[in-house]
Order: sequence, then structure tokens, then C-alpha cells
Amino acid sequence: MLQLVPFLLVLFILQVDYSSACGSPSGGPGASGRISENAIADPMISYPWRSWNPYDPYGFQYQPSPRFSQHPEGSANTFFRHHPNNLGSCRSSCTGERGNCLDSQTCSLAGGRASGSCENNLVCCINVVNSCNRGWARHAETVILNNTYWQSSLKPIKPSSSCSLTVKLDSRWPAGLPPPVPPTSFVTPVCQVRLDFLVFTISQPDSESVCSGDYFEVAGATNTVPNICGFNDGQHMYLHVPNSAIAPTDLQLTFNFGSSNSEVRAWNILISMIPCDSPRLAPSGCLQYFTARTGSVRTFNWRDVVGTATRQLANQDYSICFRAAPSTPRQLCLTPCTVVTTQKAFSLSTPNAGIVSAATTTFVPVPDVSQVGSLDCNNDFIVIPGGFNIGNPAPVPNMAFDRYCGERLNALPRNNASTTICTTATPFRVLYRTNRDETLTFPTADSIPINSIPVNGNRGFCLNFKV
Repeated sequence: MLQLVPFLLVLFILQVDYSSACGSPSGGPGASGRISENAIADPMISYPWRSWNPYDPYGFQYQPSPRFSQHPEGSANTFFRHHPNNLGSCRSSCTGERGNCLDSQTCSLAGGRASGSCENNLVCCINVVNSCNRGWARHAETVILNNTYWQSSLKPIKPSSSCSLTVKLDSRWPAGLPPPVPPTSFVTPVCQVRLDFLVFTISQPDSESVCSGDYFEVAGATNTVPNICGFNDGQHMYLHVPNSAIAPTDLQLTFNFGSSNSEVRAWNILISMIPCDSPRLAPSGCLQYFTARTGSVRTFNWRDVVGTATRQLANQDYSICFRAAPSTPRQLCLTPCTVVTTQKAFSLSTPNAGIVSAATTTFVPVPDVSQVGSLDCNNDFIVIPGGFNIGNPAPVPNMAFDRYCGERLNALPRNNASTTICTTATPFRVLYRTNRDETLTFPTADSIPINSIPVNGNRGFCLNFKV
């Protein structure tokens, strides 16, 4: 027992040193500043997997920043707004994590940890959850604070299991907790919750694009939220909910795991609650919402990697929305991303652009061409209302189509070159839809085996946008 004393003393010193650097409410190296409602966090800051654990001092690991950064602009603290100084969001200068300005007692009782200070002797309260299904009844973990990080545990994940988190959206202060200091004069109803997938890696879909092993699902949102799997670092979702002051609704986020025990499974999700009066609310029905004038949008699980395997996900049906910049030409333009591998930046319903061979009267798929219209694009497609090529040849000026698929993005059918597609139809909204599996991607010709799967699986898309 005496041999453990030096080791425990070292752990205590390390813990005190870490607390003084990152948890001091009085300022110093760990002091953090309050962030205004429209503040944007630094996209290059690394987010920790979890808070430091004195029993595992070497477990403080950092994750990479998102490949396509999308910050939760406009999110505000759910429960704490008072007069005359609103209690708002903050960001720790020590770890870069987002938090809420609270008094230290409330922060501790709510399950958070102090990491720096705010005005009025408040602390920047960071809330990190890295567990799920607690208790003998295996109830889902519950969070009530805005700017909560849900991170995967460093413990191995058991096959054929699940991990759930409940986001409690109730504008009333939870029973059993003392009121915050200073007291609030009113609380802010929440109408949307934004999920930022800082890290998201579970198993890939099968050859028919179905998430038959691992998958992530959302329950409780009023908009359509598809199940997803694979690699989704840097992606985001907007979950629409009824006004929490009128009809409080709980959201349940769940990872379901397949029977394989060899998959890499890790996640770090920032949960941001957006008030009903925020100017940053996503338009109705939008699963994704981009507020910048330029950026990149990609389907879930698209990644610039070598290979021909299916990366597109089945049963996707959602809207991607873009904010129109004021005092600028109202035009949204989409261009396939530049890739550095053999990956395709646009690959939807690849085999449909085929021809019937005169010699064999069999269907021969023609890859690497564009497809447009409802006849070709009746399985997996993207809808760009009134989309047109800027550089169309003179005989077909501004030829416009709504549906696009194939392996090239082009308003000219059967074209082997991708180009920029623009639309002036507002509000700027793009619809992405896929069917239930890859076997339905083939035409229903008698000569085509019903259960055929494309040699090159569909990949989805990565598009650079400009508004």
C-alpha cells in the first residue's frame, strides 16, 4: 500500500496543475471569453475526446479538426438568459471546447466542469458525456445543457449492442436542481437542435448501400432524419422540434452496432440548442443548412479515398439548404469537388446511362457520363430546381433540368464532362434522394438479372457551392 503513495501523489499534483490551467474561474491561462450568439469558433482548434481522468492521465487524447467545418452559428444557451446581462455561450481557451457561462455550483450539479471564467464571477461550464445506457435498467444518458459534447467511451464497444443519449428539451428548470445564479427572468424556448459530427466513424454500408451493420438514428424530430453509417467527420444535421415552451419534446440519439467486433467505432458530437427567435434557424424541413457564401457539401459517408466500393447510403431523402446572401446576385452554383484519389466526386445511379447492344440485345452500362430528367434519374438523384450549365453550347442556351444523376454533373445528357450547375430558383434548396438498395439502380429490363449489383458502387457526391 505504501508503494502506491508516490504514484497517487503524482496524480494529485497533475490534477491540481490541470485544474489551475483549465478550470480556474478566476482567469489566468485557462480563462475563457464569453461568445456572442453569432460567434464562430476557430475551425482549426482540436476538440478533446474527453476530459482528463486522474485514473487514466494518459487518456487525454485529441481528435483532428473537421475536414469540412460547419459551426453551430446562432446557437445560444438554452436555460440561462437574464436581464440585463444574458448568460451566453463561451469557449475555453485551454481546450477550445464550447460551453455555457454558469455559476460553479450549478455547473457541478448539472454534470459539467469549469474550464476558464466568464464575466460576473461565472465559469465557462463544459459538459462532456462519454457514457450511455447507465443504471441497472440501462436507461439512456440524459443531457439538459446546450453545447454538450457526446463522445464515445475509450472502453471497447460490445458487438450487437446500442448506445443512446436523450436530449431533454424543456424550457423549465429541471426539478431537483437549485435555480441558477444570478436568477433568470425568463428562459429561451428551443425550436431546433444542431448536431455537429466532429468525429463520426462506424461500419460502412454493405454492397447494396444499406447500413446493415452499424447505424446512427434519431427519434423525436419533426423533420425527416435518415439513418446513417460510415465516415461522417465534419457533417452536421438540424433537428426540428416543437417549441419547447409549448410542447417539450425529448430527442433520442442512438448508435446501433452490428455483430462485427473488428469495426472502428468512435464519435464526438457537439449538441447545440437553437432558440426559436434566433436568426440562425434553418429553414423549415432542412436537414442541412449552409450559411457561408462558399463551401463544400457532401452526402453522408462520401470520402476522397481509393476504391470502387459503395459509399452512398440507401433510403436518403432530405433537403440541403443554402442561405442567400443579401445584396448579391441571387444564384446558387454547384461544382464537383476536386479529388486526389480514384474516388468520384459525383456518382449517383451509375448504370442507368446504358445502351442496348445490337449484337447481343443486352443492356450495356455506359459509365462516366451525365444523366438528367425523370426517365434516367428515377432511383438515386439530386434535385437542383431549374439547374442549368453556364457554358452550354449555343444551340441549347440555358437548358434547364431538375434531376441529376450518373457519374458526371452536367445539364447536357450523356456528356462525359462535369461542369458547374447553377440555379436562380429561391429559396436555395437541393433535394437528395436514394432508393432502398443498389439492386434497384439497374433498369428493369428482362435481360438484366433482378439482383444484379453495379460493379462500381455509387459513391454519392461532393460539391463546392457558391452563393
